[in-house]
Parts: sequence; structure tokens; C-alpha cells
Amino acid sequence: MFGLFKNRKKYNGQVDIKLNNEYSIRTKGNPHFPAIMAYLELIDIAWNSQMSEDEAAMYIATLYFSGLCKNGYGAEASALLPRIVDIAEFGVNKGLISDQRWQKFAGAIRDAREIAGI
Repeated sequence: MFGLFKNRKKYNGQVDIKLNNEYSIRTKGNPHFPAIMAYLELIDIAWNSQMSEDEAAMYIATLYFSGLCKNGYGAEASALLPRIVDIAEFGVNKGLISDQRWQKFAGAIRDAREIAGI
């Protein structure tokens, strides 16, 4: 029981570090990022779907990108997109992100780009 909690706490922390450091998404003090409870729910979904830490970070970054597009923050979305693509190329090639999950994330990105016109 306690080992699972420790693993989960580590998972949450690693996902947060990846979002902040690899994607340059501020998860704290960012008015465009989900509030803490919504953020934790997203991590719950990733954990329960057995996503790796890299996949979880990509999942949340994709949702964040989509939210930026849908809410008219095209400049921020445009700045994030190359980071997502670079990380996806590396992650899929190294087996850190499954190709199947990347295809779903890429579809969401395409849809969001159409909405935002970017």
C-alpha cells in the first residue's frame, strides 16, 4: 500500500518536472494552466491508463495546447507546438511514448490547430 503511494508520488513529480523542464509549461502560477485539482485529475487519468511518465506529460501538454488554441492563445500555442513535436519524435523513436498514443495526441493537436488556424 505505502509502496504504491510512494510510486504514485514519484510519478506525479516526474510528470510535473517534465512539463516544466522539457515542455517549458509552468504548472504553478500559470493562469492558462488547469487549477491543481483539475491537474491532479489529468494525472489520475494518465496513471489509471498506465501511461508512462513521458506519455503522461505528452498527454497533459497536448490538452494544454488544445486549451490554448480553443481559448484564443494562438501565440502561446504556436510556441509550444515545436517542443511537443520535438519531444514526440525523440520519445517515439526511443520507445518512451508509444506510437499508438502519439497518433491520438497528434490527432488532438491537428483538431486544435484547425480551430485556432495555426
